[in-house]
Amino acid sequence: MELPVVNHPDYVAKINDDNKFPIKKFGALAEYLLKKNIVKKFYTPKECSINTMKSSHSIEYINHIKNKTLDIKNQKKIGFPINDSVVRRSFVATGGTVLASKLALEKRLACNTAGGSHHATFSGGAGYCVFNDVAVAA
Repeated sequence: MELPVVNHPDYVAKINDDNKFPIKKFGALAEYLLKKNIVKKFYTPKECSINTMKSSHSIEYINHIKNKTLDIKNQKKIGFPINDSVVRRSFVATGGTVLASKLALEKRLACNTAGGSHHATFSGGAGYCVFNDVAVAA
């Protein structure tokens, strides 16, 4: 049985070049897993639904991210600019963790090449974590 691994090209968001977060590591990990034949293909997640996201985040915060209306102070707390690419990545990576948790229940083990964004709270992000995908998946 092959290890089910979830990945999406949009895990590599477009952020400013001087940002210290190593966003390109997600693409590099995916390439490595394929190159070393650890996986032959990835499971591709969809964006996490707002309904599912509401289990762990306020609708006000979710909408600020979705509509790119989060104020600069809170964007700085996250560490990323809230642009189209970061918004897409945030919803897809959370969807990836949800998918990996469902696959793990079915296949006993699964991985997501992104996620683990545990610093985000119910009403805000922090520490390079827009959403708390672990809490959403749980």
